[in-house]
Formats: sequence, C-alpha cells, structure tokens
Amino acid sequence: MSSLCSTREHSAYATGKITYEDDRLFRPGGLALTARAIELAHLAAGATVLDVGCGAGQSVKYMRTLGINTIGVDCANGGDSASDLSSASHTAIKASAEDLPFPDNFADGVLAECSVSVMEKQGRALSEFARVLVDGGRLMISDLYARQPNGIAQVRKLKNSCVAGTIVRDELEASLVACGFEVNAWEDHSKALRECAARFILERGSLQGMWNCDGEASAETIQAAMKLARVGYFLMVATRNRREPEERRLQR
Repeated sequence: MSSLCSTREHSAYATGKITYEDDRLFRPGGLALTARAIELAHLAAGATVLDVGCGAGQSVKYMRTLGINTIGVDCANGGDSASDLSSASHTAIKASAEDLPFPDNFADGVLAECSVSVMEKQGRALSEFARVLVDGGRLMISDLYARQPNGIAQVRKLKNSCVAGTIVRDELEASLVACGFEVNAWEDHSKALRECAARFILERGSLQGMWNCDGEASAETIQAAMKLARVGYFLMVATRNRREPEERRLQR
C-alpha cells in the first residue's frame, strides 16, 4: 500500500480496521476469501508466500496456521529489516511493493489483498511480484474493480481516496501478461464488498471514513463516482511462467 503509507490510518479500507485502534479484521470476504485464494492457487504447507500490503498481518497469521511460510510486507509496517530473509522467524518486513527486498525466484506465492489499488506504481509492483516468484509461482490479488469501465474516469479523479486506483480488468490482465503471467481464475466477490460497507455503516453510522484518506472528498461524492463505475470486488489468481513459449522455440 505504498502510495498511502503516511495517511492510510484514515481509511478503513486501507487499514483493514473499522477504526485505527480496532484489531478486528475489516476486509471484503475476510479470511474466507484468503482461504479461497490459497485453494485456487493450490498452495500447501511448506510453500513460501509473501503477503504484500499485509497491514496488521491477519492473513500472515492465518496462513502460518496452515504451515505456509508467510512473510508480511508493508511500507507502513513496523516490521524487521530484510537482513536475514532466510530465517523462518521473519513474519513482517517493512518495504515498498515497488522495491521488494527479496532475491529472484524467492517465493512460491504472492498475496495482495486490498493493496494493488492503493499502490502508486501498480505496473512496477506487478513486475516485482513476477521477479520474486519462482517459475510456476502463483499471484493472488483481491481488490476493487470497475464492473463498468466506462465510468472509471470519475473514480480516478478522487486522487486522495483509496478508490482512485480501482482496477480495470482488461488493463490489469494486459499488465500481467506483459510481466509473464497467465491468468488462471477470476471470480467476482462484489457481495462481500457490499456486506463490508453495510457493516461499516452499522458500526459508524455512515460511509464517511471507509474510503476517505484525507477527508477532501465526502462519502457521498465517492459513492456517486463508484456507482458510475459499478465498483465491485474480485479475486484473481495468475501463474508466473518463466519458460519460453513452445511456438517461439520452434521458430528458432
């Protein structure tokens, strides 16, 4: 969540908390969606996974209960230095998604929940995900996306809101292919987003604070823009393929 590190405590969506002091998980789909991502990615005990934009680390803790060696990465996280990445005791690293302090072919999986949309340089982050993944490694992304891409312009104008980086599916898939990924699964989980928003209203009385990162735009303005783009929520799994395509080899 590198673009919003200095202000992310003001947004429930970016922090994964109803309020900054509240340790309860607040994320569309919760850990059930994390479990679904792991299932689709066919990850098992013994795998190494980076949770990029890990926040308070709930998914890190969950995956470790499954025997998955998980390292959380967050630019706003008070984690360890990256001086000894071989140590299984490391659970949190403070670093930017666009400059991951890991060697090539380091991880079997990369998880990015509610984080790609708030990264300032999404393309650079995707390239870093590809670099650190082994051949056949899995990238798992769950995030906001525009179900009506023609309305994305109004959302993109909300520069200081967490929704400004809402993903357009075609754009993301093109970027992934350019980085050497093959998309294996895409699921719509917009119901989870609606339930998350309803929970926030129930506890806070309105949506003010759910999307706002600095308070410039009102909740009503943000919701109107999101309605135009029909902003929903998705889960995607892609495979990193470092092998040269067979048809290209045959052409030599």
